[in-house]
Amino acid sequence: MHEVVAFNAGPAGETYLVLACEPLDYATQSDGFAVFPKVVPDAPQRYRVIVLRSGEVERDLPIEGERFNVHEVQPLGGDELLLICARSRFRSPQDFDLNGRVYSSDGRFLRGMLLGDGVQSAQATQLSELWAAYFDEGVLGNFGWTRPVGAAGLVAFSGLGEMLYEYAPPAGLDAITDCYALNVATDDDVWCCYYTGFPIVHLHQRRIANWWLSPVQGATAFAIGNDQRHALFAGSYKSRQSLFLVHLGPQGQARTIGEFELRDGDGSLPPVQRVVGRGSSLYLLGDGMLHHVTVEGALAAGRR
Repeated sequence: MHEVVAFNAGPAGETYLVLACEPLDYATQSDGFAVFPKVVPDAPQRYRVIVLRSGEVERDLPIEGERFNVHEVQPLGGDELLLICARSRFRSPQDFDLNGRVYSSDGRFLRGMLLGDGVQSAQATQLSELWAAYFDEGVLGNFGWTRPVGAAGLVAFSGLGEMLYEYAPPAGLDAITDCYALNVATDDDVWCCYYTGFPIVHLHQRRIANWWLSPVQGATAFAIGNDQRHALFAGSYKSRQSLFLVHLGPQGQARTIGEFELRDGDGSLPPVQRVVGRGSSLYLLGDGMLHHVTVEGALAAGRR
């Protein structure tokens, strides 16, 4: 039975699923207690990458013999596909894991590139610029990394793996310890929300344009309205199943103006295992069903 190991959205509104075809070998257990993530499984894995557009399967690409465990997926340009292992071990300056795995449109491995340990999420622009957000181990260092690639918490790379940008907080905000949510809305506009403090930060052409303190804490994905004045958050520490509509006001003021629950046609609450925010859309995946919610749809529902 195939298992979903990665789910993401591309810059043109398409969604990507990566399915593992062989049993997962994602962790090792030591002394019967501690569990450690595995970068490389004992045997190479077979994957299927499924691309959906408007609910229809656009591509179903087999990937054979991949030796890294995969956690993320993004397109690079028109004909390349990037699979990402969230973890990378540093053994020496000449020996470290190239955890970005680039494939051709027909499933041939092309090259590896270093994205660093602790990749939380990643999204690419239509110009093949890759933005990577990091969780705490990737920021503070683990797996042998004393100078982590993801120390800034948010980094932009070229399609060849060259570092183009590292986040630096503006006055009044802490540095990123754990980047909970990322939204690469356009080629020029990137949004993130991070711990500590959970600010919503808007970068335009790699410069901080504005920021707000979020009234929603702990969300792992959010969408940004086309007006750039509303955001829709998926979940919070207190309510994992809720969607929160937030108004982004002047002078950094943000407030919740609506709370919703995602319901099926029969009124039941569908299970959601994975959520991604891209532009004004939230994509929610659960039990083989893909749900699509927009900020504008939430605003319209709130007016009814």
